[in-house]
Amino acid sequence: MAAKAHVKRTPGHGVALRVVLIALCVLVVAVGGVTAYAMTQGDGSTSPTPAKRGATAAPTTATAVIKAADDLTLLVQPPDGAVGTTLDLIVAVTAVGGQLRSVQVTGPGGKAVAGTPDSTSQSWQLDASLAPATHYSVTVQAVAPSGRLIQRTTQFSTLTPKGTLTPDIFPTEGTTVGVGMPIQIRFNHPVANKDAVVAAMQVTESTPVPGGWHWFGDRELHFRPEVYWPAGETVTLTANLDGVDAGGDIFALANHTVHFAVGDAHVSTADVNAHVMTVTSNGQVVRTVPISAGRTQYPTMAGTHIALYRQQDVHMVSSTVGIPVSSPDGYDEHVYWDVNISDGGEFVHAAPWSTGAQGNSNVSHGCINLSVDNATWFFNFSRVGDVVVVAGSPRPASTTDHGTMDWTIPWAQWTPATT
Repeated sequence: MAAKAHVKRTPGHGVALRVVLIALCVLVVAVGGVTAYAMTQGDGSTSPTPAKRGATAAPTTATAVIKAADDLTLLVQPPDGAVGTTLDLIVAVTAVGGQLRSVQVTGPGGKAVAGTPDSTSQSWQLDASLAPATHYSVTVQAVAPSGRLIQRTTQFSTLTPKGTLTPDIFPTEGTTVGVGMPIQIRFNHPVANKDAVVAAMQVTESTPVPGGWHWFGDRELHFRPEVYWPAGETVTLTANLDGVDAGGDIFALANHTVHFAVGDAHVSTADVNAHVMTVTSNGQVVRTVPISAGRTQYPTMAGTHIALYRQQDVHMVSSTVGIPVSSPDGYDEHVYWDVNISDGGEFVHAAPWSTGAQGNSNVSHGCINLSVDNATWFFNFSRVGDVVVVAGSPRPASTTDHGTMDWTIPWAQWTPATT
């Protein structure tokens, strides 16, 4: 039998290192004498581009460089009075020809926001991402070559995003999964700046293995190892998304971290022509069971499947897969000891009605039929992410079904993860 089914996902939770450089507008005032120094705007050439994390599109914030007296130039980004500043813009201050004494940025509620100077005290950058729809002030003190202390406060405000990007991550925190389970991240908005989002992701493993990323449309991003995860692997996904511009004025506003583990290597092969399923654990055969797979009209989907979920009782209704219940092939009944291996409703399950066919012929609507004893054992043996390879079926694996998509897309189409 086959029935439509859906996998529920639960979001996880997890500041990317920011880099600095350059720009901007500042009026320099001598402390004590309150003397405003003359400034020039430069030669009219294009001003420096604001530094943004993961930016690929043209910046939306103008920049300028203002020269001050005493051979000191202060560069502050963003410029004084800037409005609609993007949340991924890096707040940066540089003293050219002098040294910074202090930089203070105040944000929401007048609270100071931490930043980090470089070892020469000539540049400084904000550590955190910017908050939306927020007014900020930047107060800079710097020492000119003459020894004069220069101070100036600039102000800017950030944009109000059209939407907030949030991820729904599976595996969830603390989960143990099978060796075939990819990391699946589903977003609540379409992502246009895909490279920026991928650049914010970091996967660390107890036993490092090659892995890569693949987008399934604009809202879903997966990570998988080149081959299956090693048994016993522990994995951490750090999604440094805070402040990332997803495109279309959609910004992420939080980081997320998820830890999960990989269990024993459960790999089963269902040979639909031999009518046998061979079950292995860590490379050793633990059970060989007779099966009945999909009949000629409803062949079981071939390829490498992963277990999407387990359920002891599934109400299977043929109309959910396009077969009228009232037709000769229709059904509407509860089926037990179910391990789901496709979005399309394929399961490995107990089928007491087909025990006479198990081991000699294929009579199901696409599922892998087992006896009650074998199905009960397989249900208890299995976990989400275990591998079930269906061999010998004429029906090809799908690149859009969560049961088969990850291991059907060729490895050459995955973007290798950077370390």
